Amino acid sequence: MRRRFFYLLLQLKAAFKFIPRLFAGTILFGFLAFCIGYAGSRSIEGGTRLFFKVAVVLPDDDSLVNIGFNMLTQMESLKDYCEFIQTDRDSAETMLKNGEVYGIVYIPEGFVEDVLNGRNTPAVVMLPDNPGIETSIFRAVLNAGSDTLAYVQSGIYAMTDAYNHFGLSDRIMESSDKLNDHYIRFVINRSTMYDIRTVSATGALSQAQFYICSGMVIVILFLGFLLGSHITGENPKTRVMLKRSGVGYMYTCSCRILATALSCTCLLAAVLLVVRLLLVNTVPSFSTDLLYELSPQSIFFLFLGITAAVSFFFAVYSLAGSGLYGMLLLFCINVVMIYCSGLLLPTAYLPNIAKHIGRVLPAAYIKDLFGSLYNAMPSAASICACVAAAAVFSAISALADSRKEIR
Repeated sequence: MRRRFFYLLLQLKAAFKFIPRLFAGTILFGFLAFCIGYAGSRSIEGGTRLFFKVAVVLPDDDSLVNIGFNMLTQMESLKDYCEFIQTDRDSAETMLKNGEVYGIVYIPEGFVEDVLNGRNTPAVVMLPDNPGIETSIFRAVLNAGSDTLAYVQSGIYAMTDAYNHFGLSDRIMESSDKLNDHYIRFVINRSTMYDIRTVSATGALSQAQFYICSGMVIVILFLGFLLGSHITGENPKTRVMLKRSGVGYMYTCSCRILATALSCTCLLAAVLLVVRLLLVNTVPSFSTDLLYELSPQSIFFLFLGITAAVSFFFAVYSLAGSGLYGMLLLFCINVVMIYCSGLLLPTAYLPNIAKHIGRVLPAAYIKDLFGSLYNAMPSAASICACVAAAAVFSAISALADSRKEIR
């Protein structure tokens, strides 16, 4: 037992002496992770939103049409996705020809009165000859609007026919006004029909918090390149002597992984603490949404996630047999893992095959553990997956080392 404890202390000493190199790598890879996270954030903001520009030609002297147009442009369900450009006929056709708008809407004079009176004077909608996906979606929106108008008209016609049939024609005007008022309220406030639930692709974390946690995982994965010399630098003769003394490969691998993970956790926690103090003291207006908490619980989850990552590094280098081949193998696996685990883009935006691959890789579970910095409790599946990954990778490292010794 004394030999085992002394060996653990030696590994802790060697791991903490390696911290200066890890710190330099953390600064470099942290900047790289920031660039990756910024690019991913911009990709989400700029690539997932449709916005339609529509030219509208209104009659000059029709107050009801202008009032209706102003109401339409202020509706919450439209103003965030459509921009109505009021212009004349020639300018609208020029804009459509140049691809500046997705369509033209011509509103005839007396359109509102004709709708209320049942004359059915149509508005004219012009779409480009070679429509894209945006124009097809806009056409679907127009068809839905025309169907709603048809339902409204049929209701008014049914009411008029019923009143005429029962000899109540003198009440048609009053009832039409009430029915039109009901339909207008329905169209303008149709959002009350739905129970709105906001679903985020980043889960309990905001987009900025998601990329901060993803960036830390990417930094940890990149630190594996610097740990190559530390992992492969153990003297083979020392391992033989330990084996003869009854200290097996599983214990030595576990000690080395534990010591390395502890030193990386101390380094990361110290960097996070310094960054947080700098942000609080030097940038008073810094968003509190981005400030993380270094509680004992979050530090424990950081240590557990880093242990899973370090054990993965040991397994890769042990299987590769040398530092150079280990770095090449680690690079290839990291590229796949960073993408498929949703560190660049949330898994909701990834192809199905990438999602299935990411489920068996440890990076996604490590990121879930890092979310504890923002009081997002990791799932039991993520905790169990990281513990299992650390145990499996440690066993692989021990088995690979023992096979080398037999040879």
